[in-house]
Order: sequence, then structure tokens, then C-alpha cells
Amino acid sequence: MKFSEKWLREWIDPNVNSNILHEQISSTGIEVECVEKFESKFSGVVVGQIVKCILHPEFHHLKVLKVDIGKKELLNIVCGASNCFNNMKVAVATVGSTLPGNIIIYEKIFKGELSQGMLCSFFELGIFFDDKKIIEFPIETIIGIDVNDYLSLKDNIITVSVTSNRPDGLSILGLSRNIAAINNLRISDLKYKSFSKTIQKKIDIDIQTKRDCINVLGRIIQNININVDTPFWMKKKLFFSDVLSENIITNIINYVLIELGQPLNALNADNIDDSIIVRMAKNKEKMFLKNNIEINLDENILVFSDKNKILFIPGNINSYFSDVNTNTKNIFLISSLIDRTSISYVIKKMNSNKILEYYNYGIDPLLQNYAVEYATDLIIKICGGTSGSISKKKLNIPICMNNTIRLHHKKLNKIIGLSIDATIISNILYSLYYKLNFQETFWDVIPPSWRFDILIEEDVISDILRVYGYNNVCLTPLKEHINNGQKNELTDSLLNKSAIILINKGYHEVINYGFINPKIQNLIFPNQKTLLLSNPISQDMSCMRLSLWPGLLKNISYNKNRQQQSIRIFESGLCFSVDTTENLGVKQEIFLAAAISGNNFKENWYHKTRKMDFYDLKGDLESVLELICKLNDIKFRRAIISGLHPEQSASIYFKNNLIGAIGAIDPRLEKKLNVNSSTFLFEISLYNFPDIKPLKIQEISKFPTIRRDVAILISEDIAVDNVMRKCKQFFINQEVEVNLFDIFSCKEFSNKKKSLGISFVFQNKHRTFQDNEINLMMNDCIGVLNKKFQAVLRK
Repeated sequence: MKFSEKWLREWIDPNVNSNILHEQISSTGIEVECVEKFESKFSGVVVGQIVKCILHPEFHHLKVLKVDIGKKELLNIVCGASNCFNNMKVAVATVGSTLPGNIIIYEKIFKGELSQGMLCSFFELGIFFDDKKIIEFPIETIIGIDVNDYLSLKDNIITVSVTSNRPDGLSILGLSRNIAAINNLRISDLKYKSFSKTIQKKIDIDIQTKRDCINVLGRIIQNININVDTPFWMKKKLFFSDVLSENIITNIINYVLIELGQPLNALNADNIDDSIIVRMAKNKEKMFLKNNIEINLDENILVFSDKNKILFIPGNINSYFSDVNTNTKNIFLISSLIDRTSISYVIKKMNSNKILEYYNYGIDPLLQNYAVEYATDLIIKICGGTSGSISKKKLNIPICMNNTIRLHHKKLNKIIGLSIDATIISNILYSLYYKLNFQETFWDVIPPSWRFDILIEEDVISDILRVYGYNNVCLTPLKEHINNGQKNELTDSLLNKSAIILINKGYHEVINYGFINPKIQNLIFPNQKTLLLSNPISQDMSCMRLSLWPGLLKNISYNKNRQQQSIRIFESGLCFSVDTTENLGVKQEIFLAAAISGNNFKENWYHKTRKMDFYDLKGDLESVLELICKLNDIKFRRAIISGLHPEQSASIYFKNNLIGAIGAIDPRLEKKLNVNSSTFLFEISLYNFPDIKPLKIQEISKFPTIRRDVAILISEDIAVDNVMRKCKQFFINQEVEVNLFDIFSCKEFSNKKKSLGISFVFQNKHRTFQDNEINLMMNDCIGVLNKKFQAVLRK
């Protein structure tokens, strides 16, 4: 939100300078993004009065004026403005004055007439860029006064941003309440306006939907003049807030929005048939906007309609029929409170706008009636007209009621780290508009209606600290005895050692947020339940991650867009899934994941460039697993895994317990996720290992090794892993290293056979093996393979 400091000080004006005021806004939990100093770029412009106004004798589109600026002689000025008339108070740029763009005013002969100055519009003074008419000051304005002083344009323009749980920071009223509390002040109570109900006509409101909570109220205002100019005092404030419009009704609605944080909408009352119906749109129902824009709605979109047509949808997205235009005489001013679920569907359909942001952050239901009354008062004062009574309709009453929270004095002092007197705490809570009941050692407090974020005791303590001042809290660190379980120690050790291995293999560690884009997660895991956040930072970070893969794939896409040809990254962290057996129904589990993409090596003279493949990643994973446990306890089984290539994916098992998955990215996701085909991922859970394999240091045998290589033929349907496991099991009591060094198949092999080249390296710690011993063991091993897999020696 953007606003001028002077506007804020109209509501609350503490005796502090601007810098301290900006710091106080930040200390309330509302970020001050920037402060811009605004100063006018003109000088020498004064208020004058047209004494005489006649047409130019030759050029009738020009006028020759006599202007009084408070000096002895009247100025002669030639002007082409159409809105000049006698006795009009105007802004006069005298000879020698400077206008924006370093334009200097000189005395000159123009079209045969002497011109000793220039009448200015706001546009020519560098403000209100859409207003090019000559400025008309009120008749009581003093002649000769400097326009800079009269307009009081010197100001600080403050831009603030708020998190989704602090909608009170999106209004001048909300900011004033916070600043008043810090400075031990109190803002004036809001005064409701009363209007004589001279209009009998009333538009009823009918809610026909079953949404969580809806509160709608509005009134007819008739016989208004919509073509009047926006008053300068309002125009200046809206200009500084970047919401100035040509339409006076829109300006009044924006003015109320910034002051009170209450969205309003105005409809052309003459085009509403009898009543307003709040309902859900029909599937493929159409809505017509200006400029022949047509929108197809669906059953998730909340609409406001009459009996025959849609009038608008939340966000002040008005149909062509109900929109206010220059011919409008009668309007229906409406305020609505709508549940966030309905707003989220509108945002997905139409994208967000300023009004929808206010709805999405939250609206104070107890301020709706005042906002309608306040806007009505402004409309009648500026545009004229008469008003009718307010129509109201509520669903699921009460709309918003904050629960009672018990605040314990002892706990507050423990968390803060110092002792604060109970009277001070009570005064702070009172200044923040809490309802409170003190009972010796605790308070029962009810937060004000505009503080939706105050839900638990710690929230109240945080609110007290903002006003008490973080600078007043001592810097003594809190002492707490934490008993870390063995599981955490093991997990930390696993993570540290795994990271060292992966970094040494050329991987880079990345850290991503635990909340991600639900659309990306649904692409990779379409059939799994996700945990959505009620107050996300943004729509792209609105659900908790089920896996580390979405973050890693986003990192790969980011680096690919920056022409990185070889990417190796890994990450460890918590993932979250729905599990009704766990505390709060959420299971948290630490995972280790890695991803590779692109070329195996960067281009060099020694290695031939090739794309990384499944076995590159599998080898790196086995290096990590070998540190944790025995590889004999690990098994890879072919499986169809969501997000992975159906022909290049496997589940990972530790002692027959599923611990993770590995594979290539699903080809159907490559374009959607902006990754290439040589992208491979693995992920393992670190909660499945009871202990780390102890590190054993032993002396190297002094006896020589003996190697035997064999080539066997087996069926193509037999998994190589099964053959290797059988070989290792056969030599389990011997010091034998079994290694697969070749896989070969060709058309010459009958019955779909493949050849495996396997090496056996024998070494005893106490003696040298004899050839006949080796030959006997090899013959027995081949016999076992023949019996189990019908393997035969290849000749």
C-alpha cells in the first residue's frame, strides 16, 4: 500500500519526526519498503483572479485575459483554455517562473497580443497527469499566494507491504491504531453518519449459496452528478497513492479502501432487476465486460446477479450492464465479506487485483456498515443526491468472532526473558483494543475483530512485544535443556557424511523452501494428497512438499536457462505427507535426494563428451549407501513410480523395507518442467536405517591376489543383480571380490541370451590360495549358477 505521510498524520500525529515514525511502522510488524520525498518541480506560480475575459479578435479559440495577482498592474495573458471565465481563481505562472521540464516563462507577443504569463493546469505543474484543464481554486483563495504553499505538496510517500496475516496494515486506520499504541495515544472513535431515508425504493439481497460465511449490505443513492470534478484534497491523496481515476465514484471507493481497508463496489442501479442474488455460477455461464470481452465461468465462481444476468464477481469485476458510466444517475453502493475459498477461485480465474488482495487478506466485518455510511456521506457531499436505507443479508452468523485466549503472566515473562509489570501489560492490551479480564496471574483476552492472526497465547505475547519495544528486551540468551534423541544424532551424522561423499563427486548442495507450487507438485505426484497453507506467502508457495524432487527440478530448470550444460545437485530436508496416525495428522520425514542432468563431463581434450545416464546416478547413490550400510542389504527393483520414466525407474529397498526411488524424469514432464531427457533423480528416507555401519580399519593382507574371469550366458529376462547376489552369497565365507565388468548380447546368441563378464578376485589374510582350490570353488559357483539360472559358460 502507498500513501502520504500527511494523510497518516491527519489520523494520528505523534510528536516524533518522520524517520522515527517510519521506524515505528516497521516495529509493528508492517514492513516499510521505501519512503520517497515528493517536492514540486515548479516555482514562481501564484494564485490570480481573472478580471476580464474576452475572445481574441482574430483567433476565436483563444481568449485575452486581464489577471490580478495582487500587484498594482494587471497582467495581460493569452490563453487557449475553454474553462476560463470572469472572477475565476487560477494558477498563474508569471514571467520568470519555472515549470517542470525546465520550462521558463517569458513575456512575448502571441498572435498579435502581449502575453505576460501562463494559466496552468495540474498537468503542467507536474501532478494529476490526466487533468489538463485550467486549475480553478475556491473563490475564497487569497490572491497572490504562492501555489506551492497553498497546495502543500511537499510530503513523504510511504510504501508498506504486509504479510497475509496482517490485513490491518493495509489501511490508514489500521496503521494509526498501531502507531497510537506505541506512542500511548488514542485515535478518535469513528463517528457514524445518519441520513434521512428519503428514498423508499430498496434492492433486496438474496444469498443462495452455502459458502462458509458471506455478509452483504448496500443502499441505493439516487440523483447524483457523476461528472463533477474530484476535490483537490482527495485528488492529491489518491495521486500519491497511485490510484487516482477520472471517475469520481471510483475515486471515493478507492479513498475509503485506503483509509478503512474496506472494499466497496458501485453498480448502475437502473440496470438491476428487483434484487441482487448471491450464487455460484453455472458451468460455462458467460459474463460480458466492457470492450466486448466475454468470460466463461464455472461452478466454483461466486457471482452477484439479478434474475436475468450477472452483475459482477468479487474484485469489482463488473459486467457491462452494471458498470457505472458518465450517464449514470442512480447507483447501488455495496459492501461484501466473502470467504477466502471463493476468493481463491476468482484469483485463479481472473488473476489478482487490488480489491481481491484485500478480500484475500481479510476484511473486518464490524466495519462494513461504517464504510457504506462513510462512502455515502462523501458521495452526497461531492456529487449530491439522496440515499435510501441499507439492505443487509448474512450467512453463517457470526461471520467472524475471535475466541478468548488465556495469557499467563509467568509464561509471558519467561518467553520475553524479563519481568514486565501487569499494569503495563494491561495498558498495552487496552491500547491495542483487546477486551481483557485480569485474574491475578493471567488475563482472558479477546483480540479485536480486525486481528485475524491472533489465535494462541504466543500471538498475544508477540503483539505486546511490538508495542513494548524489542529494544527494551534484554539481550540475555534464553537457556533451555534440550534432549536430542539418538535418532536425530544418527540422522545428522548420515546427512553430514552423505554430503561429503556427494560434494567430492562434484555435486552442489541446494536449499529450497519446504512450501512449493501445488501445480508443480500435482504434475509429479497427481494422485497424492497435499497439505495446503491457509496463509501462503504467494500462490507459488502455497503447499507443503511431499518430496524434494520439485525443488531440485526447479533448480535444474533455472540453471539450464542459464546455459549450464552439466548439473549435479543434492538436497536434504523434511517432507510432509498426510497421515492420520501421526500427531496433527501430518507425517514429517527427512529425505536425501539428488539430481543430475546434461553432460557427464565438461568439455575437455581428454574425455569424450557424453550424456549422463541412470547408472551414473546409481553409482553415486551406492557410494552413499555403502557408507550407511552393507550394499548386500540394498536391492533395486523395477517399478512404475510417479514422476519417473516407466522403463527407467526402480524402487530402493533396505532389508525388504522401501526407502526410496531412483530413475529418469518422465518424458511427459520434460517440457512442462523445462528439463531435458538426460535428467535423473533419486530420493531416500533417512529414518529407515537403525544405525550407521561402523568404520572398520584393518591391515591389508600381505598375500597376493588371484583373479579369475568368467563369461556366462543367461536369459535376457533374468536380472543381472540376482546373478551377482547369488555369486556373493556363494562366497560369503571367503574373502572374494565379485565384480561385473561386461554385459554383451548379439543376434548370434540363440533364445534371447545375454553374456555377463564377471571377475572374481581372491585374497586370503593368512596364506596364498592354490590354483586347484580356486578352480574347485569356481566350478562349484558355476554349478550353482547353472542350477539357479540355467547359466552356461560362454566359449
